[in-house]
Amino acid sequence: MTTPPVPTTPAPSRRRDDPRMHTVEMAAISAEEVEADLVRIVPPSAPLRLRHVAVLVVAGGALGSALRFVLDLILPVTLTPTIVSIPWSTALANLLGCLVAGAVTGLIATHPRAPLWVEPFLVTGVCGAFTTMSVLILQVTAMVGADFPLMALLYGIGTAVSALAAAVLGHLLGTVLGRRLCADSQHADAQHADPLSAGAEGDAIEEAR
Repeated sequence: MTTPPVPTTPAPSRRRDDPRMHTVEMAAISAEEVEADLVRIVPPSAPLRLRHVAVLVVAGGALGSALRFVLDLILPVTLTPTIVSIPWSTALANLLGCLVAGAVTGLIATHPRAPLWVEPFLVTGVCGAFTTMSVLILQVTAMVGADFPLMALLYGIGTAVSALAAAVLGHLLGTVLGRRLCADSQHADAQHADPLSAGAEGDAIEEAR
């Protein structure tokens, strides 16, 4: 009667038994844990109270209105029944306001640590008061009433299309900026959370060599 062969286990590799390699593995595991902590979803902050939002919007609106008044002083507009000049101040205000609003919304969408006061103060307050649609309509109507329908059509459509393009461009720029700031903050958190992990891992690799 023959005895069935006893299965033999392969001898453990000396490389895995090397205590220096265990140090390297532990350092790698530590780095993976830090990376996992960095990519976790950041819990949302407590929402602003209604009175705080109202104060931010009012303050931003006051600043935006003041900036708009200064722009009108720099680029005055002439609209009379016989003389019409292109209202460059209104067009420029709408372009700049849409660009800033798009950039801020793109930044907030990609940066989870963006302050909560940014949107009500800058977007709703400053940009909302700095830009204007009602004045644009009044100016287009004044151009039509002064018998300049072609100028009114070009000015109205050109301003609307340019403002939309500025908002899209601003959103793209804000998205890129938000991702870069988020990556920089994650890198800083990694160094702050475990400042010795990188040095320990490098020393362990050098010893293994």
